[in-house]
Amino acid sequence: MKFQKICLTLNPVSKQPYNLIRKYIIVVKSVGHVSFNIMPSGRRNASGRTGPASKSQFSFASSVNSVRRSNSGDRVLGSGGDEKKLEDNYGKLLAPKHVPIPIVPVDGPLTFEALSLVVSIVAASLQLLNLYRTVWWLPHSYNAYSMNFYLIDPYLLTFIVTMVARRFIYTLLRRFVDVSSPIRWFHIAQKLMRMTLLFIVMSVLVWCLYHMAERHNIIKIFYLCYPSVFVYFLMFGISIAPFFDMSAAPRNVKEDKRMKYLLDTPLHNCSLSAAAIRAEVSTFSTDFNRRLKRALFASSSTAYVCGIAPIIFVPQYLHFNVPWVIQYVVLFWLGRISAHFAQAYPVRYCDVLHRAALHLGRWVKIENRNNHIFAQAWNDAVLWPHGSVVRYNKETYRSEGLCTVAEPGNRNHCRFHTLFSNPTMLLCFLLGLQLLLVGAQLFILIRTTEWYQVLSMTLLLVINYYTLFKVTRDYLVCWKVYRAEQIIQEKCQMVINSSSQ
Repeated sequence: MKFQKICLTLNPVSKQPYNLIRKYIIVVKSVGHVSFNIMPSGRRNASGRTGPASKSQFSFASSVNSVRRSNSGDRVLGSGGDEKKLEDNYGKLLAPKHVPIPIVPVDGPLTFEALSLVVSIVAASLQLLNLYRTVWWLPHSYNAYSMNFYLIDPYLLTFIVTMVARRFIYTLLRRFVDVSSPIRWFHIAQKLMRMTLLFIVMSVLVWCLYHMAERHNIIKIFYLCYPSVFVYFLMFGISIAPFFDMSAAPRNVKEDKRMKYLLDTPLHNCSLSAAAIRAEVSTFSTDFNRRLKRALFASSSTAYVCGIAPIIFVPQYLHFNVPWVIQYVVLFWLGRISAHFAQAYPVRYCDVLHRAALHLGRWVKIENRNNHIFAQAWNDAVLWPHGSVVRYNKETYRSEGLCTVAEPGNRNHCRFHTLFSNPTMLLCFLLGLQLLLVGAQLFILIRTTEWYQVLSMTLLLVINYYTLFKVTRDYLVCWKVYRAEQIIQEKCQMVINSSSQ
């Protein structure tokens, strides 16, 4: 019968390492007899003084006869099922502990697009009111209505309604295709529906532009179309899906087939493989950037069509309040950005990226080099514990977090960990933006005396109050959950540090 000897350094004050002894007896029970050398905390072996050299530095691998590892973490001697079990328990010891996020209601795609359609039509109507208002209440006024409707181009109205309604119609048709089409014909029916809808929408837009070109200067047509078309092709190329679909789940993309999606949200896999964690982080970064581009384009295009397009086609002899109209466009654009960001980055999505960031970890560059600091060569297959010092590309780095698998000096990994190690930072930014927006609108409303300005600013406030409620709720939920998670992570770190002494 084989004999293995495992040395554990125990702190007489803390009883936590004794729980680890009972845990590791199960791991090596199948090998044979096991003996433990319990030493006081003041005595340490030589490997403990050399810094975080390898996995053998932790509580269960100080001295194993059949399993030994070099400083770089590579296997030197021995193999078998017992080694695999020890490695699995080592990874589980370093793996971050996740706190389940509560269920937070999120608007579905159809609900969000329906609300966006109503908001866009209301915003366009208010902008037309700011431009074509009348003084119908005066006793000798020649106007019987609150607006000069005869000055508004009907083809421009058709153009605006078509542009703001395209995503809602697409989402409604896609829901119908999902329910009615068979599984084997699903992708074909979806592509056919998208191409048919694109043909109809483009036909209506071209018909409107043709009649508008006959009544207005061609430069105005250029101002109406060029910014949106240029930005779209610059951000998405010749892809058709972003023109209709706000969801960021990839469709028929080979490099993203390994990532599973549930209700347009990628799923996190608590893997113990360093390469798998880095690949997952890369996929999450791509998905985050995809959502960011679509949210920015959707909000900016809506603000341009509903706020700026009516200004372009105002007759030259018509006088209006230019500062107020520009201010209205800016406020509406910021409100749409907040609404689309709150929809694109819900609480559950931020939690998925947060879990990946905890597994990724972060390396901090050591500026003041000390020749006495022991640094190992970075190995991309090792889960580096907290405080490990490695050398990579002639630079020295120290790890932060329970485990670190990021590439030292990789800016993308560092940016991902900084942004999502605490997701409340992103929600706090959205909440601050929405609070400033609502506060500015309230201040403007207090100082406003014109009836059309009071009406337009009041309706904008009502629209932004809903977004403010959603962002505030998400922030409070995340703040409470991640505060509890931080306490758990600190306790786990204390257990690891006490067991490594």
